[in-house]
Amino acid sequence: MTALTFTLFLGAATAADPVPAPAESSKPVALTRDEEKALLEKHKAAKPRLPMPPADPSNPLARVNNGAFRAHYLPPDLRDSGFARDPDPAMTLDNTFKVKLFWITSRGNNCYYCLGHQEYKLLGAGVSDDDIAALDGDWRAAPAKERAAYAFTKALTHAPHRVTAADIAALKAHYTATQVAEILVTVAGYNSTNRWTDGLNIPGEGDGARFKKDGITADFSTFKTPTSDKYAEQRTAVAPVKLAARPPLEARDKVEALWKAPRTPALPLADAKAVGEVWGAGAAPNWAALLATFPKAMKGRVVGLKNATEKGNLDAKLKAQIAWVAARHDRAWYALAVARERLLRAGVSADDVWKLDGDRKHLTESEQAALALTEVLTVAPWQVTDEMVERCRKSFKDAEVAEIVYHACNAAFFDRVTEAAQLPLDK
Repeated sequence: MTALTFTLFLGAATAADPVPAPAESSKPVALTRDEEKALLEKHKAAKPRLPMPPADPSNPLARVNNGAFRAHYLPPDLRDSGFARDPDPAMTLDNTFKVKLFWITSRGNNCYYCLGHQEYKLLGAGVSDDDIAALDGDWRAAPAKERAAYAFTKALTHAPHRVTAADIAALKAHYTATQVAEILVTVAGYNSTNRWTDGLNIPGEGDGARFKKDGITADFSTFKTPTSDKYAEQRTAVAPVKLAARPPLEARDKVEALWKAPRTPALPLADAKAVGEVWGAGAAPNWAALLATFPKAMKGRVVGLKNATEKGNLDAKLKAQIAWVAARHDRAWYALAVARERLLRAGVSADDVWKLDGDRKHLTESEQAALALTEVLTVAPWQVTDEMVERCRKSFKDAEVAEIVYHACNAAFFDRVTEAAQLPLDK
């Protein structure tokens, strides 16, 4: 398999240091299969960081805890998770294969809730416990094309700031350009979901009965099922264990030079007709043209991203600040340019935009709390603590705290998609 290329432009550092690691994780990282199963079972009784929503049988979103939190805390215009329920003919990759990518993403982010769901889905698809265990690092038996996708998923999850066009080219050795785009938007979406469910510490459901299919004999009542001798002692190669800290932020002049450098899209953009179907009337930005490659599956994502900038309970300035901080740490230059324009429109001066890279003591306590949470959600979501969320709750209503997390989730998707695709800045 072609090795992933990890290149990074390193300019002179500013006074901003890498995000400090308060601990390797705010909750245990399972090193073995049995440890993982025990943590997933225990997470069914986890205490969420916002009050558990009341039961609402009338709302289809509330059938699972993830959806219940979206339905209860987010305004209607922000509830769409970004994926259509109906299939998109432009998406051709096998669903079980994509669930495996979701498993790897969730293990990489130490997201108990999403990892549990993917365990159930894979069992429901007839995947054996041994084959699930192999996803944690024993990829030798997988076809070369799947190993390439697994490696890309792990890299995009842990180090989006190091993913380049060369990594996209490596995937193209195994997949069509459209399939590579499908992998990209899919894995970026999973990273977004992880930050929602794990950032709020949403507890897992009591069992996985809803995922069980006819003819499947696996036990969906508990995660604590037997592990074979083959994988009982395997140590994870996917979970966030001893990851390198991200480097200091580049100086302003280096970033502005990067904005001026020409960029060629690493993935094809959709034609005008397809873009119009997802964007509507008027000139669409390049990010919408990329997502329009999948006009059915990504229309909800496009609408959701548009709504996020225009609607909701948070003011435009704070939403743009969240986008800036996330893009800065992800080294997502296209997304950073978009955030800069949003900040300027919100009345922030050009010089004050760059002050967001510092200690941010010039900001209000509420802004500092929201951006501190954003920073950790961006770089290491598994390090979010109850205290970080509680700090936000002192200044914001619970629904507003949920929106802060939601906007950081959007940034995780937007940064990964736009930068890996090397989108040229909009004119």
